[in-house]
Amino acid sequence: LQFPAKFVVLDAKNAEIMHLNGKLLSIRREFDIYDPSGNLVGIMKKKLVKLIGSEYWVEKSGVDYMRIFGNFVEHDYRMEVDRVQVAQVHRKWVSIRDQFGVSITGNVDPRIVIGAVIAIEHEVTERRH
Repeated sequence: LQFPAKFVVLDAKNAEIMHLNGKLLSIRREFDIYDPSGNLVGIMKKKLVKLIGSEYWVEKSGVDYMRIFGNFVEHDYRMEVDRVQVAQVHRKWVSIRDQFGVSITGNVDPRIVIGAVIAIEHEVTERRH
């Protein structure tokens, strides 16, 4: 039995910025991304069948909003809205702890970007164990 994952993201002053809830009863991997007031910001989903690699997307207000492509095992991927890159993620390998570089280059809610990174990295880590 696997329990749904839950994450809370805090700022430097310990105030909540957002939280994520993994869905327990779902055909595919899904994470709901919420603002501090509990309003749904987006739903992160994983494509069920893909011939090579994996693909994720985020729905916002019930509509496909963002696609996420790349090498998730190597922690190097990009996020696109309307086929335009809005964020890039890569792991910094020269560090004692896991550190990720997240570059937001487009007009996108940073909570969706950070929520997507947390959900993807959680799943990649789970698959290894």
